Amino acid sequence: MFARQRPAAISAAVFVMTALALRQPAHAQDAAKGAALLAEARKAIGGDDKLAAVKRLQVSGTFLRSTGPDQVVDGDFDVLVELPDKYRRNEITGFAGANVERSEALNGTEVWDNSSGGLTAGRGFGGGGGFPRDGRGGGGDRGGGGGGFRGGGFDRGRNQNAGAPQVDAAAADERAKELLRRTRQAELARLALVWLMTTDGPVVWIGTAQAPEGTADVLEVRPTTGVPTRLFLDPMTHLPLMITWSGQAGRGGDVRRRGAAAPAAAPQGQTTLELHMGEYKVDNGIKLPHLITRGPEGITQEELKIKSFKVNPTFKSDTFTQ
Repeated sequence: MFARQRPAAISAAVFVMTALALRQPAHAQDAAKGAALLAEARKAIGGDDKLAAVKRLQVSGTFLRSTGPDQVVDGDFDVLVELPDKYRRNEITGFAGANVERSEALNGTEVWDNSSGGLTAGRGFGGGGGFPRDGRGGGGDRGGGGGGFRGGGFDRGRNQNAGAPQVDAAAADERAKELLRRTRQAELARLALVWLMTTDGPVVWIGTAQAPEGTADVLEVRPTTGVPTRLFLDPMTHLPLMITWSGQAGRGGDVRRRGAAAPAAAPQGQTTLELHMGEYKVDNGIKLPHLITRGPEGITQEELKIKSFKVNPTFKSDTFTQ
C-alpha cells in the first residue's frame, strides 16, 4: 500500500488547517489582499515575467493510484497544456507484461478519450477528485454518476412503457459531453493555478487558517471555466501548500495517512477534495512542485512524482486532436 503518510514537505498541520479553514466563516472577502497575496505567490515561484512567458507546458513523471481496497495501479504519465484551453493527459501502465495506454484531452470545446492495450472502454484516471474520469461516475466536479439501463431497461417481450416518452439518445449524449467538457475545463484551471499561479477569475482573501503547527493564508479563486477553489499559501514564503474544492469522492478511499482510522462510508454528494504540493525545485527559472498528492479530506488516492517540466515545448499539430 502506498502513501500512508504525507511526505515531510507536506506537514500534518495542513490537514488541521483544511478543516479549520472550511469551518471558518468567511466574514471578510478582501479582493485587494487576495490580489496582493496571489502576486506574492507568483513572485515566489518565479515572477510575472517568467510566468507570463509560459504558453505551453509538458509535465512527465510516475503515478501511484488506489483503485479499490488493497488495489494500487502505477505507471508513467505526461500532461500537456497549451493555454488557454488545451489539455491532454497520457498514461502508460503495465499489466502482465503488456502495456495499457490511455489518453484524455480537451481541445477548446471538444473532448475525447482513447485507450489501447486492453483497458476497458470508459475506464478513467483516478478517483477522489483526481485527474478526471470520463464522466461515468467517480471523482471530480461532476454531479451524480451515471448508471441504470439505457433505453428504458428490460422489456421481457412486453412493451410496458408504450405510452412513456422515449429517451432522446442524442440529447443524453450531448449532456454527457457537456459534463465531461466542464470536468476537463475545471482540471485545466486547477493545473494552471497549481503550476503557474494563473487564473482568469477573481481572487479574494477569506482568512487565515490556524493550527498549533502553523498558519496559512487562504484565498478563494473563482475561475470562469472551473469551480470555486481555495488556495493555501505559506505566510512566510508565499509558496502554495495546497488547494481544495468541492466535488465527489471516487473509489479507492482505502489509501490514507498513517494512523488514521478507516474512513466512514462516503455520503452521496459533495465532499472536500484536496491537492497538496511539495518538493519544490527550480526548472527553467520557475519553482515548481515535484510531488503532488490528491484525494478527499486527508486521504491520499493518487500520488504524482514529477521527473521533468518542459516549458514551451513544440507540440505536434495533432497533439490535441483525435
